[in-house]
Order: sequence, then C-alpha cells, then structure tokens
Amino acid sequence: MAETEKEAYLALIAARAPEIRTLLDQGFEFVTNAFKADAAPSGMKARTDREHVRRLQQAGYQVEVSAAYDEQGQPRPTLSAIWRKKR
Repeated sequence: MAETEKEAYLALIAARAPEIRTLLDQGFEFVTNAFKADAAPSGMKARTDREHVRRLQQAGYQVEVSAAYDEQGQPRPTLSAIWRKKR
C-alpha cells in the first residue's frame, strides 16, 4: 500500500471507528490486517493475528488489536487490525 493510500485508508477508518482514532492519537502505527486465529482458511499459509502480536511483542513493541476494515471502511469480521508502538 503506497503511503498516500495508507494515509487515506487510516483517515477513512478513523472517521468511522472511534477506537481507531484513539489508537492513532496515542501514537500507534497500523501494521497489517491479519486473520483471526479461528478464521484462517484451511490450507492457506498466513500468519494469524496472534502470531503477529507475539512477533511484535518479542521485537519490543507495545501491540494493540482492533476490528479490521476494508478499503471502503466496511468491517471485516474474520480479520483483526494489528497496531504497534515502540515502548
């Protein structure tokens, strides 16, 4: 995602979800959307939200998980948004 696209995406979801606005205001950086552990399609090799959280915490980040949204701002119930902030 190009930087301007990422900024537009974050502005869109922050306008629709107060929890996202709060994370941004607290200095968290959006990392990725990831499948929830129980929602990953079978046979598809992808890191789950839990795996992303564990790896980021091991790297020294404070991590938050929120609801995920697509590019139109619609909720994605099978995904989690992963956010990080240096401790």
